[in-house]
Amino acid sequence: MPNTLVGRATGTSQIVGHTMINTILPNSLLSIINPSGNSTALTVTTIAGGTHAVTANLVITRIQ
Repeated sequence: MPNTLVGRATGTSQIVGHTMINTILPNSLLSIINPSGNSTALTVTTIAGGTHAVTANLVITRIQ
């Protein structure tokens, strides 16, 4: 889904993104992919935020 793309303008700007995806089919498959042409890895080190903590999270919620 192109509208779920998250990125940053420079190598030092913060990456923030929130997306809600609603599926109507049971057992839907969700994938997180790095688009072709982008570097293969993003390394987030524990000191990347300097004196501020670094966090990354992904939340998947199933509502029945």
